[in-house]
Amino acid sequence: MGIASKSFELIKSGFQAGRDLEQMSGDISRWMGAASDVDQAEKQAKNPGVFGKVFGAGSIEATALQAYAAKKKLEEQRYELKIFLNLTQHPGAYDELLQMEGQIRKQRQETIYKQQQLRKQIGEGIAWLFLVLIIGGFLLLLVSVFTKSQAKGKIYNAPKDYTRQQKINNGTIILPTMTLCRLKTQKVYKDKMACIYVGAQKTYEMEFTDVRIGCPKQYRCVVNKNSSIPSIDDVMKSLRDIAK
Repeated sequence: MGIASKSFELIKSGFQAGRDLEQMSGDISRWMGAASDVDQAEKQAKNPGVFGKVFGAGSIEATALQAYAAKKKLEEQRYELKIFLNLTQHPGAYDELLQMEGQIRKQRQETIYKQQQLRKQIGEGIAWLFLVLIIGGFLLLLVSVFTKSQAKGKIYNAPKDYTRQQKINNGTIILPTMTLCRLKTQKVYKDKMACIYVGAQKTYEMEFTDVRIGCPKQYRCVVNKNSSIPSIDDVMKSLRDIAK
């Protein structure tokens, strides 16, 4: 707006000094360019984009108010400019001025404003990407924390490493039932001896030893209910196999 006001003052001075439009074309072009920029600023304030609405609501409202006030000031300057042209120039001068202003607006739209819009879109794209990365990172953090908490819970809830005696007491390890087996008979073949024992619930066991050692009278053995009595033939065969 400062450029527009300064240019307009130079245009007014030019009219008062009797200068023609060609001599004031530079000042008029600057004024028209500033007027176009004010209109563009008002459009941008009305359509700030998602991030502008969320994070810059206060500055957008201030910009919109400034653009509105500047637009009203430019309307006053445009009206004065029309009067000057009607008084000092030919009847079609104002229409030529409007045509010139339209060309300037079009040129600025195709160059300056298009680049501004492109930069705005790129900035919004980067902002969206940054937001997605933040949300994605936060979600990954939550998943990591949840996974670690689940793993800790499994560790805390894991069964204790009991001792063997504790496992026996709680039934994890079941010990075999033992009984006292007493010597029933014995057979000798060369220097080897077969010892046949009998225990509770018709438990029969056969052990082999050396003749010099002999058969123990009794020992604790595992209960083997209703087991068969080793036959003499089986005993002798086993002794012969051992003696080979």
